[in-house]
Amino acid sequence: MSKHKMVDGRLLQMDKSFGQLKQKQREKIAEWMYLAYKKQVKEGLSEEDALRLVFDQIEEAKIWIPDYEIVNRYHAKKSHFRKRLAGENVPQHIYRMESILDNAIQKMDALEKKIAEYEAFQAEIQKLEAYYTGPQWKADFAADEAGQYPDKLKRGVLSEDGIWNMLERNRELLERIGIQRTAGEGR
Repeated sequence: MSKHKMVDGRLLQMDKSFGQLKQKQREKIAEWMYLAYKKQVKEGLSEEDALRLVFDQIEEAKIWIPDYEIVNRYHAKKSHFRKRLAGENVPQHIYRMESILDNAIQKMDALEKKIAEYEAFQAEIQKLEAYYTGPQWKADFAADEAGQYPDKLKRGVLSEDGIWNMLERNRELLERIGIQRTAGEGR
């Protein structure tokens, strides 16, 4: 028995599968199926009525494909159509708010990590404060004033205001982020 049949002056392949259609034909039919599914859900059409809409458009476009191929494809794509329709029904502001939430969590995670690093670094700042308030800094400052250190030496730690300003800024930042210095931590 031949796989082809003459219908209305056209030679048709009777066992043609959906995959054998041209890409544009497959895309058109898939979109018609989705629109029919959407109408089925929103207007309460039966599956048979929804498929009839698809068959009518296929016939109008003069595309030949056996009906059972369309029925099988429609059933196979229903879950995809359901998800697509659900996505279309979600208000756009929910996506925007979800983005803000994700971004906020990411920034808070990063900030918490940096705060933890900053807290851990307080021991080093305390060493610097002990140096600044002790006799060693005064001796180093005097030696620098006397010209005993090279001209190219970076002198932030030997300036009168450098360490003081940093310690004040550190105190303000600790207050701002709610970290209390414990007794015996310098000033």
